[in-house]
Amino acid sequence: MLTIAPPPAAEEELFDKAEATLRRMLAVEPRNAAALARLGDIERRRGDFAAALTAYRLLLAVAPDDASAAWAVAVLGGGRLPEAPPPAGRIAPFVRMTDFLPPASCDRLLRDVLAARGRFAQARLRRKNTEKFLDREVRNALMLDKDEPVTREVCTWFLPKLRAVLPEVLWRLRMEDLDVGHTAVEVSVHLHGGFFAAHHDKSLEGARHRIVSCVLFFHREPKPFAGGDLLLHDPGHAGGGVAGAFSRIEPFRGGIVFFPGDCLHEITPVACGAEFGDGRFTVNGWIGGVPTHDR
Repeated sequence: MLTIAPPPAAEEELFDKAEATLRRMLAVEPRNAAALARLGDIERRRGDFAAALTAYRLLLAVAPDDASAAWAVAVLGGGRLPEAPPPAGRIAPFVRMTDFLPPASCDRLLRDVLAARGRFAQARLRRKNTEKFLDREVRNALMLDKDEPVTREVCTWFLPKLRAVLPEVLWRLRMEDLDVGHTAVEVSVHLHGGFFAAHHDKSLEGARHRIVSCVLFFHREPKPFAGGDLLLHDPGHAGGGVAGAFSRIEPFRGGIVFFPGDCLHEITPVACGAEFGDGRFTVNGWIGGVPTHDR
């Protein structure tokens, strides 16, 4: 099984030391391209995308032909991906949208989900065409069945909102030629100790048509838990910590994140109180289709 990121406190100390070293280097040599690239990587692993974007933009000013920096600026700056991905050092692409769901709608959704707490069941896994199975060493979460009234109600408003922003998402990911068809929705919660080890959504479900994944966060405010970060691993990399290569997305209420279905990602362990409503609540979605050139 792939390594899960270390506890946030230990990880943060490593990040602090690495950042301090890099900033000392840059104070002496502001145009140090290697230090700027490393600083950008450290900041996005911390989840500070504003600081990471600043570092990558400075790097691009120093080295205008740096394809990896241009790619990172497009991802973190909300632009369109370059036509040709860099041969190496490419960060996993994603689209992060704040205020996808207004506060009042988050409150209403959470209220409906809490009312259904007794109908949540342990999340199961499926690989290729096998029957679903339970493996709490890979995933520890609770979910509502797709036929539950709450899940069906979520679909009535979530899918139209999804379709409204999808053209922008696909354009930014350079997937606008996708022939969108099947969509799937899941309502889940990670309670204390909940996590999901590194995985690809497409491989877990054996579903080639799952092209884009998305996660909508709707927990209580102020956030009653720690951890539960979504780590999007760079292609060719796995594992957490300061030596890893990933972008950290901390749960942000009412916001949504889109990323390719073949992106290796994980959910770090959650720490929260014993009350059900203190958990990390999400609506997980999968957008299905086939690229038009494959039809």
